[in-house]
Amino acid sequence: MRLIATVLLGCLSFLTHADPVWFGASNASRELYINSTLDMSSFKPLLERFVELNPSVRIAYVDVNTLELYYLTVSEAENPSASLILSSAMDLQLKLVNDGFTKRYVSEQTERLPAQAKWRDEVFAFSYEPVVMIANKNAFDAGEIPDGRQALLSYIRQNDEQVSGRMGTYDIRKSGVGFLLASQDARQADATWGRMLEAFGSHGIKTYCCSSDIIDDVAKGDLVVGYNLLGSYAAQRANNDPNLEMIIPKDYTLMLMRTAVLPRNAPNQQDAGLFLDFLLSDEGQALMTTEELLYPIRQGQSQAHFAMPLGPTRTIKTVDLDQQLLVGRDLVKQRRFIRSWELALELSSGD
Repeated sequence: MRLIATVLLGCLSFLTHADPVWFGASNASRELYINSTLDMSSFKPLLERFVELNPSVRIAYVDVNTLELYYLTVSEAENPSASLILSSAMDLQLKLVNDGFTKRYVSEQTERLPAQAKWRDEVFAFSYEPVVMIANKNAFDAGEIPDGRQALLSYIRQNDEQVSGRMGTYDIRKSGVGFLLASQDARQADATWGRMLEAFGSHGIKTYCCSSDIIDDVAKGDLVVGYNLLGSYAAQRANNDPNLEMIIPKDYTLMLMRTAVLPRNAPNQQDAGLFLDFLLSDEGQALMTTEELLYPIRQGQSQAHFAMPLGPTRTIKTVDLDQQLLVGRDLVKQRRFIRSWELALELSSGD
């Protein structure tokens, strides 16, 4: 298993190594390295509050793509650079656990988590992440913005020229969470998923590594709509940009969980656990909503400032944190799924 991951790591030409952003006093007695897929805009207040509460700890925060983060963690298994790994790619986090790259952690805060928000006491959910679409309001006439997948398909059929080359989604070959979302769509949407892929492929959909890049292009008007985005990012941008509208799909809304794991040989496991406990604490969970950062995992936290208007007509399909997620990450099935996706979107393997 490790050999396969190491070989694949060498083949992924898009891997980069970002410099860490530091939080806390330079003369702090301890350092905690965190590798994470969370954009800084959604995490900075939490990092700042933690070092304020724990002045003896200095945090080095590295923002990493989901797929890169997985392979980086595997490649550093014997000597990890980071003591805590945060990711929205739930399946890859479970794979790290299943393949023996993580360690068990138990605390008062993890014990408070509901059973469905942790697995083997090695992977822990700290926030929810609804999967949404985002549209540029200026590209649609009044009442035309699609409220779900069927409405989007109908709009595409009726507006060929307006949408050609102006839709965006994840590149599932380069994004771990993108692969997870596509595989969950294939599982949930039945025939609708096939029609979506066909429509996307025949209209030259653009593929991206990250939600933020898709949202940027929708905001600029280069895209009219972005499909399968992480809701916290879309909500932040739509709240601050009158040209953007976040769409909670009417037919069903996938709900992911952002999760944390501790590498097995992590150098500073004490502070990694301390930071995880802070994320799960009443203060950490409340800060996610009051600062409009994330949707907290714990029930009872007010979302008045960061509401997700699901409404009674919408169906939530939560992606379960269990070993069923590992099935899609079987290497043969993964390659077959990606190839089918490439063919449907009329992409070559090298695109």
